[in-house]
Amino acid sequence: MAVEVLENSLRSILTNLHVDVIVSKEQHICDDWERDNKVHSFNRLYYIVSGRGVLESDGVTYNLHPGQLILLPCHSAQKISIDSGQNFHKYWCHFTARVGNRDLFEMYRFPVSIDKLDCSEIEAWFQHMILSNDDPSPASILKARASLLSLLSQFLEQNFEEISDPLSATRKMHCVLQYIEQHLDQKITVEQLAGIAHYHPNYFIRAFHTTLGCSPIQYMKRLRIDKARKLLASDQPIGSIALAVGIEQHNFSTLFKTYTGFSPREFRRMLKHEGKSS
Repeated sequence: MAVEVLENSLRSILTNLHVDVIVSKEQHICDDWERDNKVHSFNRLYYIVSGRGVLESDGVTYNLHPGQLILLPCHSAQKISIDSGQNFHKYWCHFTARVGNRDLFEMYRFPVSIDKLDCSEIEAWFQHMILSNDDPSPASILKARASLLSLLSQFLEQNFEEISDPLSATRKMHCVLQYIEQHLDQKITVEQLAGIAHYHPNYFIRAFHTTLGCSPIQYMKRLRIDKARKLLASDQPIGSIALAVGIEQHNFSTLFKTYTGFSPREFRRMLKHEGKSS
């Protein structure tokens, strides 16, 4: 799959990403601490502050060192041990990252280990998660998720690859998403999209929702509005923009306001005002 298509498909997936922090802690470990091969239904993040050790994940060995951020995906066995006599200091969290009923890391493979990071920033995000984890207020849920998303973004900026095999539902959906983006100015039916995936329309709708967390119609509406927002920054007539994103002109203003809270003209005036202010 071409890099651009892969990036576009991941961007579509992330639009529907739902993350939750299960638990987050700071921990000092001494002597010969070791975690045996275990398979968990949740993902784990480690940030090494001090100490050294060894991680084995999917048959690959990684040497642990300070300043390293580690991502351990769910449903895979990992073994961790620290060097004898080391004062091992780490932050860690357990979390889920789901799109529909699948975990993000069952769909895409990211680097297990990254470094050359802003250490103070990484520690601050973990500390925010820890404080939010112990805070019973409703706002703490959003604060914890915000910190987790900031940490995960460090991995998304690295190289990644799709895990799915060529015949998988996820790969078929990539073909569907690519078709939608290339034909956004045209009328697209669920039957057409189901044909691309070689699914019955009823099954296709369920499979699409499982993969992206929304229906095909909802996805296309949001994509069209997103494209319209970008086009409104130009001087292109609003009627032409409606045609360019495949929305009938008499429905365009109502649909745009439903999604953004602004009419197309109000949104354009706001963009121009912000441009002058900056």
